[in-house]
Amino acid sequence: MPAMAQRYVATISTAGGPVPAVVRDGMVHPIPGVPSVRAMLEEGFEVWLDRVDAGEIGEGIGLAEVTLLPPVPNPPNLYMVGANYADHLREMRRLGPQAPVAPTAGGPFFFLKPTTTLIGDGAVVEIGEGVTKLDWEIELAAVIGRRAHRVAASDALEHVAAYTIINDVSARDRFVREGADPHFTFDWLSQKGWATSCPAGPWLLPARDCPSPANLALKLSVSGETMQDSNTSQMLYSLEEQIEALSALLPLVPGDIVSTGTCAGVGAGRGRFLAPGDVMRAEIEGIGVLTNSVEEA
Repeated sequence: MPAMAQRYVATISTAGGPVPAVVRDGMVHPIPGVPSVRAMLEEGFEVWLDRVDAGEIGEGIGLAEVTLLPPVPNPPNLYMVGANYADHLREMRRLGPQAPVAPTAGGPFFFLKPTTTLIGDGAVVEIGEGVTKLDWEIELAAVIGRRAHRVAASDALEHVAAYTIINDVSARDRFVREGADPHFTFDWLSQKGWATSCPAGPWLLPARDCPSPANLALKLSVSGETMQDSNTSQMLYSLEEQIEALSALLPLVPGDIVSTGTCAGVGAGRGRFLAPGDVMRAEIEGIGVLTNSVEEA
């Protein structure tokens, strides 16, 4: 019996609103009986996958005929991890390719990104007024499928339902507030929390089809020029360690997204930033390609 083609779970735009769907062999099949991908995650992602694999899907539509939304359009939380790739830290510190790099003291560095920053594959990233240093950051993101509170790293991946791609687009010239009180110098919200700053997708790769998230090739190009070309093995804190640290602080719930940091090759390290007309193409092995153009707001 031939192997079944890889299938992914997506959210598509319809006249009636967002609809969960399975993508296989270039065709998109709505999934009947469930209102959203988030509901699939809350009700049991594996159960829904089994129903999909049993053929409980709608009639297929050509992939080119649909608009893909963020795979989880309304996640409860969007957790981001900074300074988590050895090659990225070497790049930003101007160190040699073999220089030793220690993980961030005190565990992974987390920050929140508003969930309303999310846009899907093919959507436009808008450059805000006065922004001249717009940067790209490809990241592997894990989607939580089971509540996780105070879980050990050894059990962490049991709580992951799927993986997707995130591009943590950042306005570098909004990061530092000149003349501000020293306690309020750095503005993470203005740098990373503006509308359209978080492309995500194109869909979800079920975790059971991704046995090695710690060894995935990832690559990002801007208008055809490769900028980032690395591997998730460059992470300083593994996904398991990130989930352990986060869940020690608070419960992770189905639909939460944990984006695991970016690798070397960002614009800030190159002195090259995004301009209107640029097209970003972010690719992670086994997941697919997330493509977004850049325009002035």
